[in-house]
Amino acid sequence: MQFNPVNFIAGPAIVTFDSNVIYTKDDIVVKCNPETWDVITSRYGKIDVRQKSLSAEVSLNPVGMVENLTKYFPYSLSDVGKSIFPATDKPLVIHSIAGTKFTFARAAVNKMPPLKLAATDTFFGGMSFLCLRKSNADPAAADSFVKVESSAFSDASFDPTKITSPGYTAAYGSSPYDALESVDGFNVEIGMEISPKYIDRFGMISAYLKSLTARARFVPTGLTEAQWATLVALDGASAILPGQSQSNAGIDLVITGGATPLAISITLNKAGLVGQGLAFGEAPRLSELEFVAQATFTNGVADPLFTFAVA
Repeated sequence: MQFNPVNFIAGPAIVTFDSNVIYTKDDIVVKCNPETWDVITSRYGKIDVRQKSLSAEVSLNPVGMVENLTKYFPYSLSDVGKSIFPATDKPLVIHSIAGTKFTFARAAVNKMPPLKLAATDTFFGGMSFLCLRKSNADPAAADSFVKVESSAFSDASFDPTKITSPGYTAAYGSSPYDALESVDGFNVEIGMEISPKYIDRFGMISAYLKSLTARARFVPTGLTEAQWATLVALDGASAILPGQSQSNAGIDLVITGGATPLAISITLNKAGLVGQGLAFGEAPRLSELEFVAQATFTNGVADPLFTFAVA
């Protein structure tokens, strides 16, 4: 038995989507997802498995270059109820350094990356893309789902100076809460929920955005226990009562770090505290705080749930 090692295929790649080139921390993973249904008979049980739909999910962990943030976070509250796929197909391209290019004909972000805002990590967590068949294409046509071709690798967009990891602080109102320190950084998650849409002869043809949320979590430090008690307002005049919004205080949570040319600011609109606690022992006294942004509207138009600023 013989085997030529050159036929063992492995190695890294980059992803290009919506004119944004993404280098990754680790492997890019493509999972093809044929949805199926079973043909059942009383006499013989399950006799066949047939396809209902075909999609693929491309998962990756961006290396952390802070640029083109709207490409990573393309949705706002005004997009709820709309397709996450634009009217004109946007392909996703995986280009290996070995010289093979995979072009998925129609893609959209279906999981936005969480953010790790710390001096000990880079900016982005993992994200993913949903890939479907090309619009107005015969499913039996070549390249209607993915095109595989040989293409010499070439890219000059990698810039390690944009991989920033400054320390961050948070502001939530006035002193002493206008410069909150964290034990191990700040975690921000922009969550989204989608609803797939199907047509019998073509399977999944789209996915609509159902909801959007913005949350931030961190373990505070530097506050006294009395200052913590004032912040969380479990009782007293500022206490939130049943039926009231957790965002009653109407205060934005603003997390900032770095300096020009990569000074970064993330704002959660009218963030309300939804989690807090204490620990007595070896762990820090003040446990993790969790904030969630509130949807607000100006003249009937949704305000941004979250905003980014890079200067």
